[in-house]
Amino acid sequence: MYRLVNSLKWSRIVKLQSSILCLSLTLGVLFYSPVYAQTDTVNTYQIPAGELDAVLKAFALASGIEFHLDARLSEGFYSAGLDGQFTPEQGLNTLLTSTGLTAHRQADGSYQITDSTESLTLDTLDVSFSEGEISRDEAGKYAVYDDNRSTVYAGKKEVERYKGKDAADLFKGMPNVYSGDARNGGGIDPNIRGVQGPGRVPVLIDGTEQGLTVWRGYRGVSNRSYIDPNLIGGVQVIKGPNTVANVKTSTGGAVVVNTLSAQDILLPGKDFGGEFLIEGSNNAVAPTLGTLYTGQDYRDVDGFPSTPQYPYADPSLWQPMSHNKNNNPFSGDDYAYRLALAKRGESMEWLAAYAYRYKGNYYGGKHDSGFYKSGDSKEAYMTKIDPETLALRHLPGAEIPNTSSETESVLLKSTFLFEGAQQLSLGARYTDAEYGEIMASRSGDLVDGNKMAQWPLSRVRAQAYNLDYHWSPKDPWIDLTAKLWTTYTVSDTNTRGGFPNYANNHDLLPGYSTLLRNTAASNAKDSRIGLNISNTTAFSDTLSLTAAGRYQYREQRSDDTYDANKADGWVHFPQEGTYQEFDASLQATWQPHTQWTLNAGVKFQGFDVKDDFLAARQAEGGDTLFTQQAVSPGLEASYKVRVFLSEAEIQARLERYRESLEFFGVPESQIVADLAEEEAKLRKEGQIEERTQAWLHDGNGKYSRAQNPCDPANGLLPDNYIEGTCRATNQLNTKVNMRPKTHDHGQGWSPFASVAFSPTPQDRIYYRYSQMLRFPSLFESTLSFSALNNAYTSLKPEATVNHELGYIHHFTHGDLKLAYFHHLTENVIERDDMLRFSNIDSQTLAGLELQANYDDGDWFADLNGAYMLTNKVCDESSVVTRYRPDEPEYYRNCLFGGFPGGYLESQVPPAWSTSLQLGHRFFNRQLEAGIKGAYLAKAKSDEVVQRDDTLTFDAFANYQLSRHIALEVVGTNLTDVYHIDPLVRSSVPAPGRTIKLMLKAKF
Repeated sequence: MYRLVNSLKWSRIVKLQSSILCLSLTLGVLFYSPVYAQTDTVNTYQIPAGELDAVLKAFALASGIEFHLDARLSEGFYSAGLDGQFTPEQGLNTLLTSTGLTAHRQADGSYQITDSTESLTLDTLDVSFSEGEISRDEAGKYAVYDDNRSTVYAGKKEVERYKGKDAADLFKGMPNVYSGDARNGGGIDPNIRGVQGPGRVPVLIDGTEQGLTVWRGYRGVSNRSYIDPNLIGGVQVIKGPNTVANVKTSTGGAVVVNTLSAQDILLPGKDFGGEFLIEGSNNAVAPTLGTLYTGQDYRDVDGFPSTPQYPYADPSLWQPMSHNKNNNPFSGDDYAYRLALAKRGESMEWLAAYAYRYKGNYYGGKHDSGFYKSGDSKEAYMTKIDPETLALRHLPGAEIPNTSSETESVLLKSTFLFEGAQQLSLGARYTDAEYGEIMASRSGDLVDGNKMAQWPLSRVRAQAYNLDYHWSPKDPWIDLTAKLWTTYTVSDTNTRGGFPNYANNHDLLPGYSTLLRNTAASNAKDSRIGLNISNTTAFSDTLSLTAAGRYQYREQRSDDTYDANKADGWVHFPQEGTYQEFDASLQATWQPHTQWTLNAGVKFQGFDVKDDFLAARQAEGGDTLFTQQAVSPGLEASYKVRVFLSEAEIQARLERYRESLEFFGVPESQIVADLAEEEAKLRKEGQIEERTQAWLHDGNGKYSRAQNPCDPANGLLPDNYIEGTCRATNQLNTKVNMRPKTHDHGQGWSPFASVAFSPTPQDRIYYRYSQMLRFPSLFESTLSFSALNNAYTSLKPEATVNHELGYIHHFTHGDLKLAYFHHLTENVIERDDMLRFSNIDSQTLAGLELQANYDDGDWFADLNGAYMLTNKVCDESSVVTRYRPDEPEYYRNCLFGGFPGGYLESQVPPAWSTSLQLGHRFFNRQLEAGIKGAYLAKAKSDEVVQRDDTLTFDAFANYQLSRHIALEVVGTNLTDVYHIDPLVRSSVPAPGRTIKLMLKAKF
């Protein structure tokens, strides 16, 4: 089957067809030689006209030939098709007539298509850059349907087109891929198939990693990674636990981001050039920022609240929201530009790019807001998100505060080729960004006049460096890749828990400072260094082995200070710690027959973490907050019993009752009647008394159903127990335990295997089984915010078992993929109702996914869909401590999505979603236009965050004015729907209708 592949310089393994394992060395050494069509056989062909790439693909399928072609050489060419009788070679040359391209038949029977003005000299390919390399975006899109795993890919064109108002828009339309808290804080927090959180879905940018966990107040945490979309060349999402050489994956998968390359910038056949991009969007307004009064006495600031310790009504932060949306894309409130230069020579290439974007606060949608104002209250201050009153606070069509951003980035990359099939690449990236941000639990606050709080901007500065080495000589034992990388991120975000203007109340704390200070800002300095290495050995045409290893060292520091004698209100401790992780894997691939491919391997993982902040406080001594832990042996169950009195006790009770009545002068006749009534009651009902009983946990803080004294089925209550009165809510007397741990470590093994079968060249079925461990993250292992360390036991690693079954079919002009997944994670690290980290029993996720594409050169389409079959979270201990006799449904070991007070309940993806893009090319492919619809189902009734179903439409038109200049217009949310994104933690609606104009010039 045809693939637009080209010989990668130095022998990368190229997958030409899932049923054929072709280890193709670009020096002309092939370990596998498939049988190609006879060149002298005459056949009748009826290939319709279309884009040259599509016509060549159709001809390859019909004739059975295989060819290699740099897709950039055929870009923009139109073919009249083929109609008649030809040999395969005659037909191919006929299709290439007047294109300037020539087909060269190779020794193995395949064809190499090159520019006829250049000679093909295979002997020099190992020391020079080849025009015959498959593009990054082609490889990413082919991998969706060629790999025996689930992936999604967005190339440079799609990223530039749909990058939207926020980086989280990169995932729009990807089946079962979302970002948590998409509109507050500027980062991305990927959620893949319902798996999200620290360490579960790493984000890799050119192989480097950076991510920070930040506090969202009462609404949990977010695990943010920061990326400038203007630097992105392509995004691949790997779903589920997969072992991929040179890629760090985890229990949820990974997001792999590649930045721009020289190939993205240079015109075909050119060795030097550049690209300038400029764009402007409407639907934005410059924010009116609040005022910081740092250093001033709150009593001297006019209008400042008399309660400075919780200044919700700080007038300096409250701003009226604009309703005057400007429809001019060049109003200057949302614009961006990028300049990139690239050079490719005999043995070196380089790229330099600068990007800038300014975006003001956006406006929300105007229409279909009924669900979001169906609530019966408009509270001023809301600690938890209430979408059903969202439109009563963030009015439809109004400015949405804290959604602005300003980003400036620089990217430098270079690659050097050396004798002996060696390649050395260097990369450097720097981004300086300011984002609108407010603590999630304060994002819905409202005062009179519909004013909203506009907080000061947060700032993130991220830099990354990588050094890559690749060696692939003519030796089947060596295909070596190594990467050394480092990142350094400094963030000053509004996530510490306080207020931008905060002071101590002089009347309540006369000895403390009344000077205003910013207790909302949190500083974090995150530095990492990593090393990846892998080598693939081809033992034969059908058997290969890949050995890989990875190590990462991470250190987090903070400029925030801790002072036990300072009262700063609701602020968290500075998070400081060191974290090391490593893994090593072996993976074998065997193809016993052209229809079968088997893969199996094993991974060994480990980690080591230290809480440096806690260790330093313990070394100082004195403060028992850090040197002691309060623990309890269990809960105290209280219940009521009915006790019947003896005759003597009854008479004594009646005598005391008579004395009381006589004291108040009650007439004798009434006394006699009252005593008779009381005696009858005592003899029939007795008296009610309250009793207690201890319920001990297992020593690790876990409770069992069998030991629950409140469950009548266990027979632990007396016969005179009054049904429905038992509650186990109070802790038994606590005692001081040893010092909190400052260090933890662990390791473990994870196997994986897959099998693929191709009954026909167009069909393939695969099954993948994989296990993976996820060790406690730095956030979960250090003292800081949102949750406390477990005083009873160390956290166990999460253990995931994933099953995936897939079916792929290749059409003449498209592809189809169906996948089923079942994802079980045991020992899930979660926050319990005591705000402690613990391991809960399990989470089970399962679902179905559809991916399909079609492109005949004129018409094109993409269809994606996802349906979640289950999202079940189970933990016996969490359930039994909430036992309510009158609420049996509350007493199930498993709940949908998660338990109250935990993080999982805010990570529930939509039950089902779908997106469809349709497009057409006009005027000999100069004009390309399309429309995309995306539907998200409403939240289930038992989800903690309710959300209405949403249908949005986007559209685009791209006109290629010349080989050098293209103009594009993009409209998003065309129907201006008022809605919220999935997985929100902040009370922030999504952007309304936005029109973007983009001009791109290549030179």
